[in-house]
Amino acid sequence: MSKNRLMLHSAAILAIVFFAFLAIGSGASTPTPVATPVDEAPPPPRAPVVEHNSEKVISSKTSSKGQVDKVPDPLQKPYDALGLVFATSVTKSDDNGNPLDVQEGIITLLLREAQKLGGNDILNLRTDENTTRTQIVSGGSTKYITTITVTGSALAIKYRN
Repeated sequence: MSKNRLMLHSAAILAIVFFAFLAIGSGASTPTPVATPVDEAPPPPRAPVVEHNSEKVISSKTSSKGQVDKVPDPLQKPYDALGLVFATSVTKSDDNGNPLDVQEGIITLLLREAQKLGGNDILNLRTDENTTRTQIVSGGSTKYITTITVTGSALAIKYRN
């Protein structure tokens, strides 16, 4: 009886050692860096290229906001949750702040998405705002464009009465 247990324990220990060996063998190794010869000189610097039409992102910043504390008490005004809705609004303006391309606000877009589901309000509004400033060089003149992209999500609801 004890010899039978010894065989079972030995088989279990061998299986554990085998799987440990496989786990260690499958680990990633770091490659050796390729060394460059010391006697090679670096390539000569290239002459600056003057681009006539170019567009370059100067800065980009993203911030997030959430309003989850504005949930009404279901006993005061009962509602049914219909699901999440998502929308994106993009606004572009020039250096002076004059609007070039303006979409509707994020709340209006989310309410339209909620209406498509049969809802009449939204809750738990969350927004991400990305502000990107782009430099555009065209024919010797430079102008800057600021693009504000607001992506929002909310819970679409339908009031019962």
